[in-house]
Parts: sequence; C-alpha cells; structure tokens
Amino acid sequence: MVGNHIICMSWNIKGCGSPIKRGKVMTYLKHHKVDIAFIQETHFKGEEALKLKYGWVGHVFHSSFSSKRNGVVILVNKNLNFIPTGEVKDDEGRMVCVQATINGIAVVLCNIYAPNIGDPNFFYELNKTLGDMDAQIILAGDFNQVWDPFIDKSKFREQTYPKDRTAIHMMSEDNGLVDIWRLVNPREKEYTFYSHCHKSHSRIDMFLISRTMTKHVTHCKINAIALSDHAAVKLGIDINCDKERKGRWRLNTSLLSHEAFVASLKEDLKSFFEINTGSTDRRSTEWEASKAYVRGKIIAYASKRKREDRDRIQELDNKIKNYEKELSQRFSNQLYQDICKLKFELQEIYNKKVEYALFRLGTTFYEEGEKTGKLLARQLKQKNTCNLITGIKKGNTIVTSTKEINDVLQKFYKDLYTADINPKKEELLSFFSKLKMPKLSPEEMNKLEGPITELEVRKAVSVMRNGKSAGLDGLPVEYYKQYIDLLASTLTEVYNEAYASGSLPSSFNDALISVIPKKDRDATEPSNYRPISLINVDCKILSKILALRLEKVLSNIINPDQVGFMMNRSSTDNMRRLLHLIWLNREKTDPIVALSLDAEKAFDRVHWEFLFTTLLNFGFGPCFIKWVQTLYKTPKACVITNGKVSPSFDLTRGTRQGCPLSPLLFNITLEPLAIAIRANTNIPGAQGGNKEHKLFLYADDILALVKDPDKSLPHLMETVQSYSKVSGYKINWKKSEATPISGICNASMVTKFGFSWIPRGIKYLGIKISRELEEIPMLNLAPLLQNIRNNLDKWGKIQLTLWGKVNIIKMAVSSQLNYVLMMLPITVPQLIFNQYDMMVKRFLWNGKRPRIKLNKLCASRDKGGLGLPDPRLYQISFEMAKLAKHWNNNTQLDWVTIEKTLSWPYSPIEHLSQCLNTTTNPIMKHSREVWAKIHKMHKLSHCRQPYSSLWYNSAICVGKSPIYWKKWHLNGLCTVTDLFEQGVFLSYNNLVQKYNLKGKDHFWKYLQIRNCVSTIIKLTDGNHILDFLKLPHPQQKASIFYRTANHVFSNDCINLKTIWEKDIGTVIGDEEWKIILSNTGKFVREARGQLTQYKIIHRFYLTPLRLNRMGLTNNNVCWKCQKDRGTFIHCIWECPLIQPLWLQTLNILSKWLGITIPLSPRLCLLGDREQLPNITNVEFAVIMVGVSVTARVILKNWKAPKTPELKEWVNIMTKTASYESLLNKLHNKTKAGVTVGFPVWEDFWSYVTLSFRVTQ
Repeated sequence: MVGNHIICMSWNIKGCGSPIKRGKVMTYLKHHKVDIAFIQETHFKGEEALKLKYGWVGHVFHSSFSSKRNGVVILVNKNLNFIPTGEVKDDEGRMVCVQATINGIAVVLCNIYAPNIGDPNFFYELNKTLGDMDAQIILAGDFNQVWDPFIDKSKFREQTYPKDRTAIHMMSEDNGLVDIWRLVNPREKEYTFYSHCHKSHSRIDMFLISRTMTKHVTHCKINAIALSDHAAVKLGIDINCDKERKGRWRLNTSLLSHEAFVASLKEDLKSFFEINTGSTDRRSTEWEASKAYVRGKIIAYASKRKREDRDRIQELDNKIKNYEKELSQRFSNQLYQDICKLKFELQEIYNKKVEYALFRLGTTFYEEGEKTGKLLARQLKQKNTCNLITGIKKGNTIVTSTKEINDVLQKFYKDLYTADINPKKEELLSFFSKLKMPKLSPEEMNKLEGPITELEVRKAVSVMRNGKSAGLDGLPVEYYKQYIDLLASTLTEVYNEAYASGSLPSSFNDALISVIPKKDRDATEPSNYRPISLINVDCKILSKILALRLEKVLSNIINPDQVGFMMNRSSTDNMRRLLHLIWLNREKTDPIVALSLDAEKAFDRVHWEFLFTTLLNFGFGPCFIKWVQTLYKTPKACVITNGKVSPSFDLTRGTRQGCPLSPLLFNITLEPLAIAIRANTNIPGAQGGNKEHKLFLYADDILALVKDPDKSLPHLMETVQSYSKVSGYKINWKKSEATPISGICNASMVTKFGFSWIPRGIKYLGIKISRELEEIPMLNLAPLLQNIRNNLDKWGKIQLTLWGKVNIIKMAVSSQLNYVLMMLPITVPQLIFNQYDMMVKRFLWNGKRPRIKLNKLCASRDKGGLGLPDPRLYQISFEMAKLAKHWNNNTQLDWVTIEKTLSWPYSPIEHLSQCLNTTTNPIMKHSREVWAKIHKMHKLSHCRQPYSSLWYNSAICVGKSPIYWKKWHLNGLCTVTDLFEQGVFLSYNNLVQKYNLKGKDHFWKYLQIRNCVSTIIKLTDGNHILDFLKLPHPQQKASIFYRTANHVFSNDCINLKTIWEKDIGTVIGDEEWKIILSNTGKFVREARGQLTQYKIIHRFYLTPLRLNRMGLTNNNVCWKCQKDRGTFIHCIWECPLIQPLWLQTLNILSKWLGITIPLSPRLCLLGDREQLPNITNVEFAVIMVGVSVTARVILKNWKAPKTPELKEWVNIMTKTASYESLLNKLHNKTKAGVTVGFPVWEDFWSYVTLSFRVTQ
C-alpha cells in the first residue's frame, strides 16, 4: 500500500515453474509495492500456485489447468484489510473471480487469460459470471485482444477475431466497465506486448473497472516489457485506505552472516564504547545511546544497498520504455539490440537478487533438507492462510479499518492491564496472617541475592533461543550473541546501576503486545486473542538471569501440586495421581466431583503489591524483591495489529507473557490460594495413599477434587473470593466445569453454583478424563487418530522423500500421539497401534506395498534404520521412567506413596514380579504388563531376576506352589538379591544372623529356597533394564530408555550383509558391518545425499531382475547394456556403461585431493573406509560427497538407456562445492565429532573445470 491508495498490477509472466523465475517475479512485485497482483500464464498444476505464498502475500486465489499451461493467480498483500466472501473459477486455468471486501467496501476481483484462438463464448460466460455479482468490479488480465485496433496496435491489419472484441465490448457495457488505462491516457500509444515475428506491438493486457470506481483512480500506467514478453500494467486506486501506517524497524538477522557487515559494525561498536564510556554519569544513558547508534548504522548500511539497486532499476525501466516507444513507431535493428541489452542488464539485477536468496535457501535445504525443524514445519502449515485481523467488535458493531481495530485492542489491553483493586496494607497483612507460609532458608535466600555478574549475562544470552521476535528496539538475541564480547561487560554494569537507582533504562520498560487468535474462537471478540509481550532483549536477559536464580529454590516453597514451569516436575505426575484417586474413589458413597476452574486472564490480572507482599511472606530477601519491584516500576506497552503500532500506555498489573520470569512469579502469587484451600477443613478432598488430595495445578490450569460439593463449594468459592480481593485473581464460575468421580454424584450438586456439568470427558491438561479409567485411552486416541489420518492425507500431497516423510512423523505426528501415551499410564488397546501402523505405512509408501518393513525403519540409524518413532516402545519407555521413581524410593511424589499403599505389604517393584492377580487397578495392571513385556523383549524372565520378589513368584516354588513366609518377609527378606552377599548365596548361619530369624523351623525352609533359587536364578552383571534403574535421577528419562532399548532390540540387518557379501565378493566382518551401518550418511551433510546412501545400502531401487520376478516385465536384461542380467550390483556398478562414470569421478577426486582412491564397491556403495585407513575424516567426508553425487547421477538415469554423463556430475558437484563453501563460512562447525567442512571447496570449480576438459 502506497500513501492513500492501493496498487494493483496485471502481468502475464509466461510461466514461473523455476525457483529463479518465481523469485524474480515476486521481487518485481515487491519492488513496485503491489497490494493486489493479477498474474497470468503461471503454468502451475493443481495446488502448485501456493508456491507463490511468499512472505508479503496474505491470500492466494488461483485456477490451474491439468497440464503445465495457462494458469491465473490473484495475490493479495497480507497488510491489506481484505476479507474474501466468495470465489468462482474455471477448470482450464483461464479465470478466477473473488468476491471480497476491502476496508469494508464490496469488490469483485477477476483475473483472466483469454484464449488466443478466437473464442467469444469465453467472454459471454464471463459476462454471466460478473452479472451475478453485486459489487464494484476490477477485471484484469491478458485479453489476447485489443480494445481498439486503430490505436492499440502499432501496425493496423485486418481485424483478427472481431467477435471476441465485440463480446468484450458487450460484457463491458452490460457490467458498466471501462478501459481505465485508455480513459486516463486518451491519446497515448503504449503497448503491453511485442511480437518479434511480426515486428509489431499491441495493448492486449488491460484493467476494466466499474465506472463508479474511476473517480478513485490515482494513476494507471504500463511498465517496460522486461522480465516477460508482456509489460505489467499498474493501477493505483483509492478504496478508503487508512492514511496513517506506522511500521517498526527490526534487524534483518541475515545481515549477521555478511562478513563485511559484521566486521564493520564490530569496529563501530568498539569505537563507540571507547569514545563514550565515562562521558555521562549513568551507564544506562550510554547503553541507550549505543542502541540508537547501532540502529542508525544498520539502517544506513541496508538502505544504501537497497537504494543503489532501486535507482538503477528505475533508470533501466525508463530507458526500456522510451526505446520501446521509439521501436513501435519505426523498427530498427540497432534500437532492438539496445533494448535487448538493457533488458539483459535489468534481468541480471533481478537474477542476482533472486539467485543469492535462492542460493542461501538452497544452502539451507542442502544442510537441513527434510530434517525435522522449521524448514519442514513450514511445508506442513496451511499455506493459504492469513493472520490479518479483518474486524473487531466495538460495542455492538464490528469495525474493519486498521486504525479502529488497533484503537479497540489498545483500549482493551489498557483496561486489562489497569488494576481494578487497590488492597490496603492491612488487608494484605490480614490475608497472609491466616496462612501458614513456607519460608526460604537463609542459604536459599542468599542464592537469589547479590549483584548481577558478567558470567550470568553470558549464560543467559547463550541459553536464549534464536528466531524469536525482537522488542520495540528491533535488536534480536542473535545480535547479542554475535557481539556478546563487546556488550556483556557494559550490560552487567547497566543492570547493577539500575538496581542501585531502583529504575531501569527507559527502553527496558517498553513492551510491544502482539496478539495471536485463540483456536476455534470468535476472532471479532478482543478477549479471544492471546497477548504476547515482545520485550526488548536487554530487559529479557535480565529477567532470564533472575529466572535462572529463582528456579533453583522455587520447588522448596511451591507444593508438588504445582507442576507448571517447575524444575524437575512433570505434568505426568499430576495426571497419574489424579487417575489413581479417580479409581480409588469411584465407588465411594460420599459424592466427590472434579472441578475445572476457569481463571479469567490469570497472568494479566496479577496485582503487583500482592506479588511483592507474597515474596516477602515466602522469605525472599530484600535484593531479589527490589529487582522484581524495579522490573515492575514503570512498565509501558503498545499494541501492534496489522502492522500498526498504537500509542503506549501504562501498565499497573499483570505479568508479561513472553518474559522468562513471568511464569515463576505467577506460580508464587497463586500458591497462597492453594495453601488456603489445602488448609481449609471445610473443603474436603479425595483420599489416597493415607493422605487427602485437593488440587492439581499447572500454572493457571486448576483442577480440584471436592467431596460433598453441596457443603464444600460455598467454602471453596468464599476462599477464592477472599484471595481475589487482594490479588486481582478472578474465576469465571459459569465457564468452570464439573464431572463426577464417585458414583452417587448428580448435576444439581454443582449446577446451582454456576458450574457446567460434564458427565464424561472433562479435560485436564488436554486429556479427556472419565470415571471409568479403561475407557480413557479410546476417549482420547480415537479422535486423535482421525486427526492424524486427515493430516497425513493432506501432507501426502506434498512432494517429499521417504526421509522427509519419516521426519514429518517424528515432528508433527509422533509428538501428538506420544503426549497422550505419556500422560496415560493405562494399557492402550492393540487396535489403536495397528490402526496407527496402517496409516503410517500408507503415508510413507503412498498407499503402495512397503519397500522396507516398519520395524526396520524404526531401528536407530546405526542399526540400519531411519529412527521412525515406535509408539509401542515409547509407551513402555514412559512407564519405565515412572517405575524408576519406585526404584529410587522417591517419596516426594504423591502417586508413589499411593502405589506403595496399593501394593502393601510388598514394595511396588516386588509387586511387579508376583503372580497375585488381586489388583484391578488399571494403572498397576499396566505397570505389571509393561514390566513383563520389557523383560520378554530382552529375552529375560521378569520372575528370575535379582530384583524379583521371593514371595508369590511363579518361578520360586516349593511343591509346585509359589511361597510366602511371613516372618522372613517381615524381617526384610523381600527380593532374590537379599539371599546373596557379594554374589554368593548366604550360609544359613549368616542368613539367620543378618535377618534376625528366630526359631527352629528356618533351616528346612533355607534348604528349600536355596535349592530352588540356585537352580533357576544366576546373578549376572546386569541388563539394560537394571542399568537404567540404577542411573542417577536426572537421567532416568523415557527418551534415554527408548534410545537404549531401540538400539538393543534392533537387528543388524544380517541378511542384508549376506547379500552384499555375495555381490561384492568379499566377507564383511560383523564389527565392520556395524561401522558401515552407523556411518551411513554421517560424512555427508546434504540430507538428499544421506538418503541416497541409505537407499543404496538397503537396495531400495527396483531392477530389471526384480521386476521380472514380480511378473511386471518380460525380461530381466539390464536397461542400458541390454546384455547382462539386471541385478542391483550390475545396474549400479558393473554395467560397462556405468563403470566409466565411476572411473572418471574417482579420478577427478583422487587428483584433487592427492589421494589414490580405489575403484571399490565396498567404498563407493557401502561407505566402508577400510581401503583408505590413513586418510582424515575431512578427506573421507569429501570422498563420500563425491561418490554420493555419482550415485545420484546414476540413479537419476536409472531406467534410461543412455550412459550417465560426467557433465551432470560436474554441475551437481560445483553447486555442492559452493554450498559447502558458504556453510563453512557461516558455521565452521562439526557434526558428530566429524568436521564436515573442507577448506579448499572454493578451489573445486577451477580444478574440476581443467579436469573436465582433460577428461573430455
């Protein structure tokens, strides 16, 4: 949008299939600040038009043909207040018509590419379509016909297809349309298309708009014919646009990869601090000045680069237009050649812009490709979406202008962050005097005190994540990481000075509120947006330092009920405790309900005086409290919507969402409410593990278990009300929900208090819960599987390799499924896993027969797999991580205590190996099933281990019956290992003495159990299960168990090794084979090259022999030589038409590296470096890149009868060398201990050019 009008552009681009052409087109449109682009002849098929969904594009409307011709697209800038209401398009890629409102005005945008063979019916049908639409029309496109042949052609000839022209005129008359360019330029002769064969110009690209819109047109002009054989037509039109448009500056982080820029700014920063340090009384003034100085330098650098290109483009554009005008009046070869030269220069400017961007993107794809990460995640998102706020409620009306939307949301957040209570000191003292608050110890308090150190500044910066939005100063964390050596010392002094003065630098107080719409909510309601405070990074670093200090001691004052944002606490602990309590109380006679409390804007309503008082009552020291008070002294905020930033306003309450310290401070302010509820005897909870349980907290997500709701709910509401009066906290009781836990509950018990009654499926932490635990897995997994199925069907249309699809499963599918499996310690029906397997296989293999078995893909990379997540093993791993808590006797967790009570008189670990079937608890049953299953997978018996129970153990029998000797058990003999000492079975005397066994009947029992145990159980050094259980507490994670178990259970593809041994005629040792598998892809940085190596090792490709055996072909002869049998080793290595390429490429690599590389399939196909034992990892990595490219060239021509050409290898290797060279400069990093860069990649082009000439 420019000034007070929008820019429309119509342009026939003559195809944009290549990334270079697309990049040039989109750069051209961005250069001309286009708001609505009408593009013809895109030559896209199907949904390929969404490739034009670049950064500035908010909406894409398209019509594509079945083949790569025709194609029309309308692109709408994301900053335009545009609301689509309808769309009509044909199926031939010639017309797309969009009904919409722009700033509240109804319009029809229509883009056409008319037939060039004379077809008046096209315009007759278009006339009908437009006639059905009641709005102002903007019709643009390539009409393949002039409006007036006398003035719109440089050479008048007999009229071509006059019926088409008549149809256009009739359509214009019927719909009140005018040729706006001709109206604005009544006597001008300019043209949009040049026919080289006819040496003639014509104006066939037009805008036809409603007559009522002509008064709003500001300009209409024809650009030069430059990047296409058509000129772009540009229209400026005023559609009630917002006059004021305020943006904000942000550092383009790509500049930090420009060596010259980084070095220049480094010197500028050094000079600034050398000159200005000590020039003022306050370091904060110097700091604020340094940010303004840096911003000015960055803007100047970037503006200079843009201005030089822009001026040259404008100069060339004007010259081309003037020369074209002369050429239309008289043809001249010299003039035509001059025009071609100018067009070439203009093309080169756009080429350089686009090629560098694509080169950087290509480098990213080269390194990351289809690996899990942001690059792949972007491909999975819905491309044709826009986050523009198109309307917002203001009272009873909906406003749509950018300014009004911004004003409404600014007022909403100003009101939200303005305190509506002012508790007196006496009220706060009275509230806290009734509570028994835990206190920090002096040692814990001291950990939070003291000045900020430079080491803390550096650590905070290092742990902050890249790619996050900057605050109002526009400087992201990447800037601080780049220049931390120059900034850390000054920033430390600024922080400590701010503490001493009690006030932060002015920019630290500023926040930018960016709003994100809540899913499935009415987007016109201001309350249905989630505010994220974008704080300046220097302030965020300070908050991070304080958060790192605080999280170390917070668990000592915050009850284990609260698991949100707490170190070493997990939401799974609360869920397991909740499910146990549901099971224990499901048949109680007293009514018990679970209440899900809906807190209104909990983080945003925190009253600061209450926060400071809470800190004081928890025993925080004066230093830490002063830091928090300083952070919250005079904060301000402004709201950004649709690119517009509002005036700033003062904040007087709330914690900033997006600040590292906020969630921890919120937990502190909520804990007094939790303490009050726990201490209130009039609010009884549910019993379990000899303890009363009331609350389950995850930050502001609160679930309460309440007995006798008729009596207890008034007390609960009173307690909350008392807390709300002093804290600002507010519960929306009407949105709060209740569900029955015990059997005799009814709705009336809670609905009279305003609660919604949910008899089944209330959600806690995203999990639907029910009184019947066994139905919970299906309640959650059935809809999840349907959602996964829909997503996989949608993502299956994206062109991805097997590797990319596996990574989609890892990143976007497995995480959803694993969350449910992690949260639910209940056995999942096998039907669920089977359905999931079928969906995954269909997705990976496009519905065809799988080439590689699922269990092989699930194996770790070093076992010949791709690391596809195995949900069955993950569920086992989640449970094993929990059972490890029992092994460590972690009594701090309430669910551990509950399970101890349920398994009494045995420990939960003993209970796992007993044959007692008395428990019906689904969680305990699941634990037993997992324990037995994991031992079976290890080919072990869970009853015959050192940690197995002695009692009721089916493997330890006397007279064919399991035993239980009460006195022995009560005296401490519990597990098999208790009978041994240092691996030796205890003698009778030692046993009696050690366990204080009194009486005379123990000797016979001793003989019986010694005979039984010594014959069936042998103490070993351990196994994977025992090794995991003995790990230190922080390492007992499900991910660690999964990784180790997956490695243990995966086979080593022995059958595959045998086939390769036969093909290459040599024996491969077992250890050598393991190294080959583990090194697959390790020495190649490019994802595509890694996948190529993997596919070759697994013989993924179909050969003539294989196809013949499958009955799909009549012969098994090699496609190329047409002589020998087409086995895999022949087609990829032995064929006389393939061998020359291997010889030539290895020869070039040998001479370049100065190493004799043998012509060996073991090296080139399997990546075995046995024949090159003395080369470095760097040299071997280069060889692997070279041979993987050779393999790619062969595989690209797999079925083609022709011989693969060395030229193709040279082209790919040259591009690879440029990518490697850039990545070395950008990263200079290592991968898995292997340096993946190579310092002479830059020399490859000159060397290979010479070698290629010699070879040729």
